[in-house]
Amino acid sequence: MKQQPQTNRACGFTLTEVVTVIAMVGIITLGVGILLANGQKSWGTLFGRVYGDSAVDSFAAHKAFDTVCRKSSRRKHVLSESGDFLELYYWDHASTASTPENYARFYQNHKEMVVEYGKMQTGTWQPDAGISGAPVTLARDVESLTFAVEGTSVQMFLNYSDAAKMPVVCSSVRHND
Repeated sequence: MKQQPQTNRACGFTLTEVVTVIAMVGIITLGVGILLANGQKSWGTLFGRVYGDSAVDSFAAHKAFDTVCRKSSRRKHVLSESGDFLELYYWDHASTASTPENYARFYQNHKEMVVEYGKMQTGTWQPDAGISGAPVTLARDVESLTFAVEGTSVQMFLNYSDAAKMPVVCSSVRHND
């Protein structure tokens, strides 16, 4: 019986193969890390836009304006010539009065959008000077605030000082006579 010569076969990887694989894993890990970091930064930016102060202010201004407009009278409103002041008149819920019992004044005070709620003189279209409401700030850092009235439609245009903040445009219809 003839014996086969033994060959010395080494199993394993060469140093070049190991370094190449480590480099490829490093490049892939770096790419994934960059994608995750950019995703986190984009998420933070989007979250700030949706839930930041300007978004909350914009929502509050839009909601307050729309709520008052929808229940206000179509018969009378006061709009300044420059359009920077609007006064609307509205009734209490389920009221049977012939004239509105309340008013809301929207205006800009320095860098704030303000609404002042108050009571009307009974049976008249005149605000009661003795019962004026406290001003409520709806938005801060306001550059300009203007209003327009066309028929029963009322529009509000709100621009912020910071150009990164989106402007607010709101249109609502007065429903009551």
